[in-house]
Amino acid sequence: MLVTHNPKGVCIALNLTSAISIWAWLKQGLAIITLFSYSTFSSALDFAEGKGQIHGFITQGLVTSKHNNFYGDSSHGISLDFREVGINGSYRFNTNLLVSAQTLSRRAGEMDDGSLALDYGFVDLRAINTDATTLGFRLGRMKNPYGLYGETRDVATTRPGIIVPQPIYFDRSRKFALSGDGVHLYHRIQTNNGSLNTTLALVDLPINDRGSKSLFIGPNAQGKFDQDSLSKALRILYETDDTRWRGGLSYISASQRYHPIAGDINPPSGSLIEPWIVSLQYSNEQWTLTGEYSQRNTEFTRNQRLIADYIAESWYVQSQYRFAPKWELLLRYDATAMDRSDAKGKRFAASTPSAIPFTRYAQDWVAGVRYDVTPEFMLRAELHSIEGTEWVSPLENPVSSDLNKHWNMFMLMGSYYF
Repeated sequence: MLVTHNPKGVCIALNLTSAISIWAWLKQGLAIITLFSYSTFSSALDFAEGKGQIHGFITQGLVTSKHNNFYGDSSHGISLDFREVGINGSYRFNTNLLVSAQTLSRRAGEMDDGSLALDYGFVDLRAINTDATTLGFRLGRMKNPYGLYGETRDVATTRPGIIVPQPIYFDRSRKFALSGDGVHLYHRIQTNNGSLNTTLALVDLPINDRGSKSLFIGPNAQGKFDQDSLSKALRILYETDDTRWRGGLSYISASQRYHPIAGDINPPSGSLIEPWIVSLQYSNEQWTLTGEYSQRNTEFTRNQRLIADYIAESWYVQSQYRFAPKWELLLRYDATAMDRSDAKGKRFAASTPSAIPFTRYAQDWVAGVRYDVTPEFMLRAELHSIEGTEWVSPLENPVSSDLNKHWNMFMLMGSYYF
């Protein structure tokens, strides 16, 4: 039996079969690394004298957990149902006009089925473009300006770990806050000390995916959401001239109406979700220290009557230490409570028949390591010790009584970027 330890001394036991399976996966990954590392495919990334670019990524993960499922049936062995394949391209007609798009296939257990979809696709036009000021807009489908990692979370080489901090960047309802169709207005002011970037968005959010409906209605929801009005988003981000400090504020407001069909049991008819995030990050040659804090106002109505109103609270602190040219260590603690006035869910459980308190919060210790085998290929390993199940998906854990309060998770990932 192989036993691994996390920062709190809680261990995960992996049986011999699991260890052999992991080793087989690693050998296959190393073979793929060799194939890509010595290929000449990356030589055809730029065209039209550098005006056009094509890039892509292939990511495969492995997850095994104790008690609760994440990214597939991970609690009964090893799940390989975590995969990301994307290809993106851009073409700059001139200094003021750019078109860009990315298609993405993402498999994440029951939360994403791997179908090919347009991740983003937009026209970027700048009305003012000087060294001191930029003013422009994007029209199409854009990633929402949400926190520090909202726009880059799907590219494994740009996110801080195998998974992003779940209390802020939920995977169980990722499409709800990931991207939207509409318009972004952006403005940059450059000073001697740094730059101030502001983005204002009016978008139609894709809220009819299974993950979003399972979160707001339940895992068996069959009806359809539509938006009362376009969702609004705002992010203000300041970065010092030496790029060591970044900080800002993000806000989204989304109002939806649910149209049930036969089989939906007493669902809410409307909802209002309003999260805001405060972000701060410091980086130098060896260290990156990051923290984000969020509150999310949530209201549910039925026939225009308020039936639920609470404020969720989420935060994390994270350190990344580059102790050698190709190596990086990760340590993170994150926490979330669905209702900050009932942080452990005890009041909710006392007033709701069959409710489980620990489904209303989650606390996660994360330790991980990153190894850049080549400039294009990266390997990661990550260990989680978790209390609570607030961010696990009911699609992967449909029987709430089977959930466990204390659970652990071990993850491996290989990612190739070109």
